[in-house]
Amino acid sequence: RRTLGAHFTSERNILRVVRPLFLDKLQDEFDSIKSSKTALEKFRKKINGLPFLDPACGCGNFLVVTYRELRLLDIEIIRKEYKGKFALNVSLLNIVHLHNFYGYEIDSTSAMIAKVALWLTEHQMNMRLESEFGKTVPTIPLEEAAVIVNDNSLNMDWKPMKRGKVFNYILGNPPFIGKQHQTEEQK
Repeated sequence: RRTLGAHFTSERNILRVVRPLFLDKLQDEFDSIKSSKTALEKFRKKINGLPFLDPACGCGNFLVVTYRELRLLDIEIIRKEYKGKFALNVSLLNIVHLHNFYGYEIDSTSAMIAKVALWLTEHQMNMRLESEFGKTVPTIPLEEAAVIVNDNSLNMDWKPMKRGKVFNYILGNPPFIGKQHQTEEQK
């Protein structure tokens, strides 16, 4: 693990990064527009347009927690928009899409685990939607996926796959093996 710089980051520490980076601001914005259905719909579109990158994603913990927290915020928005009524168009319920979550990972097994972990988290959030609203978007077949690339991020161009887009947030816990263990090239 040391040679790869692989380190597990707990959910508590991930939240210490993502809350001040963007979640707190999004929550404040939501709190200020709760009473306007038009503003809420605009806000949902904004959330859907945010691409995230973890350039050393490992098994995807930063991406999973970020996705889950955005989905939880979206559920709050849906609750305010529909005020207990059932949404007739189920496709409107989930607009936080996995294809906005990018991860670069040098280890192929970790890259696959990250992709599967995001699918599982999407399924969990869809089940939560269903328990609250009686409907959800079917997760199966697995058509949409996060963009997890098995490659060394140091040798890549960090651009989202969609033309004209940039990453709104780059987050994660980059590999660090300790100065005393670095090669001259790494230093």
